[in-house]
Amino acid sequence: MTFLDTRLDSKITHGARSCVRWSRLKAYTGSGKLQQTFNWANAKHEMDVSHGLRSRADYQTVLDLFYVIMAGGYVGFRVKDWRDFQATALNSTLTLIVGSTWQLQRKHSAGGVNYLRAISKPVAGTAVVSRTRAGAVTTASATIDATTGIATITGHVAGDTYTWAGEFDLPMTFQSDEWAGELDVATDNLHVMSQSIMLEEIRL
Repeated sequence: MTFLDTRLDSKITHGARSCVRWSRLKAYTGSGKLQQTFNWANAKHEMDVSHGLRSRADYQTVLDLFYVIMAGGYVGFRVKDWRDFQATALNSTLTLIVGSTWQLQRKHSAGGVNYLRAISKPVAGTAVVSRTRAGAVTTASATIDATTGIATITGHVAGDTYTWAGEFDLPMTFQSDEWAGELDVATDNLHVMSQSIMLEEIRL
């Protein structure tokens, strides 16, 4: 299936409600001890964009996207999550795929442990890769594919490490196959209201 490489208007997602979801099974023993089984290796991001609709034009923007995605059979589209959209030298890394290709990643760290999240939708023209070699940091010669988050780096030497800086989007799609909305008339003005419009992150 084809990914629609366009971003939902970021002023709509600026007011959206977003969350990070994991899956685990919890059970309590007879003594009250908690036992946990973690089901997912990676988190899934979700967003309710109904909170970001401030005008009828905003409503129409999302409704139009819904029609295009569903009618065109697109697997998803770009969404900016204002809570987490910037990579820096401190919160990023790159992991070798094969040869000279590396995957852009967002690094989450706590207690000396790192969780690496692959970034597949960097914003074109914003991402810059830095190389650390023998303690010196320089800008690496890299070509970045904005549709996959894969960087092709030249001049790599064993021992080199990499970070990157730039913006990124989430690949998401509509969680439901239905669109629910209603009209409200007050003081001669027509108001379009929408129930939750849930988006969910997809794996590419």
